[in-house]
Amino acid sequence: MTIRLTRLEDALADSPGPVSRNVGAALVAARATLEGSLRMPLPPAQHAQTQSLMQAVQAAEAILESIARRYSTSYGKPTAAGNGRGDRRSQNA
Repeated sequence: MTIRLTRLEDALADSPGPVSRNVGAALVAARATLEGSLRMPLPPAQHAQTQSLMQAVQAAEAILESIARRYSTSYGKPTAAGNGRGDRRSQNA
């Protein structure tokens, strides 16, 4: 699963709730698939790769939660002094 962070940040700035739910659902589905794979007998190399993917999904879930929480507050939203776009990248430029 590849997610371009800038696109994700822009989408979260516009609507943090729905976007985080959609991405979160994809991560939950990926985790469920990986958990199912780990319950099956796998060759050692494939088992190690599946465990690494599981750790990556768990990290992505934690990152998504943190970013979504940040964007559900005033962070990332346009302000009177801001540029009106609502994304952090251009506000920090």
